Amino acid sequence: MGLDIARASLHELGTLDGDSIIVGEIDDKLVNLPSYRELYHRWEKQQWSTQDLDFSIDRQDWANVAEENRPIWISGFVVFFQGEVSVVNNLIPYLAAVPTEEQRIFLTTQLVDEARHATFFDKFFREALLMEGPDIESILVKIRPLIQPGQRQILMEGLVEIGQKLHDEPTNMAYLVEGITLYHIITEGTLALAGQRNMLNRNKRMGWYPGFQQGFTAIARDESRHVLFGVKFLREAVQQNPSHAAIIRNTIARWMPQIHQTLYLPEMQRVVLTAFGEDPNDIINFGMNSLRKKLKVIGVKHDF
Repeated sequence: MGLDIARASLHELGTLDGDSIIVGEIDDKLVNLPSYRELYHRWEKQQWSTQDLDFSIDRQDWANVAEENRPIWISGFVVFFQGEVSVVNNLIPYLAAVPTEEQRIFLTTQLVDEARHATFFDKFFREALLMEGPDIESILVKIRPLIQPGQRQILMEGLVEIGQKLHDEPTNMAYLVEGITLYHIITEGTLALAGQRNMLNRNKRMGWYPGFQQGFTAIARDESRHVLFGVKFLREAVQQNPSHAAIIRNTIARWMPQIHQTLYLPEMQRVVLTAFGEDPNDIINFGMNSLRKKLKVIGVKHDF
């Protein structure tokens, strides 16, 4: 009998690969979307603590990475660290904007999740990668130059822009649909999950970073709840008002250059992945196919 991912411990989660958690807990669950209440109940059952993670072996793994190769490998960690901090900083306006208490209660759990994820990366960067600084921002300042322009435009500009619009006009449903499309479908449901799957699969195959593998798999399980919330919310929004489909399409079209730039990967990373026997196009192929699946469930036609 297979592992019950919904109830798995950190240790058990660390034995999984990316496909088990990303495909099994998200793409395969799109057929029968859970209610907001059910998503909340999953959150209650799926708690975990960053303090239970041991990065001692991860620290040894990082010490074995040649100095000249470190910028390539660390760049994947960097974008997720910045991504988690960005979503923490920009989620609060959504809590005021969603129309029902069930949605608001769930988003409150997501805010807690994102704070835990940011804390996880702070702990990993300090204890495994041996970076020092008095606070989270001091670490991010050092590593932000490694973030690609497309990633920066979405995480540090786009999310801020729509978050401010929602803050100023919390009853504007068009802004809320745009925001959840950018936040839950593009940022979390496409870019993050494609990258997580790739990284988790590689670490599993190579036996790398066991502490990171446990925590990052737990993060992916958390993200499954967030993404399913976004798909459910947007499907209901389109059913209630078909004009919302155009907002979703336009939002995706606006950010498609950044989506492609992020998923295609810089040339040096593509060379390294090829050397490890990986297809560098796997990330963009998976990400775009996953986005198409979500749009189909939402009820939005696409032309990509």
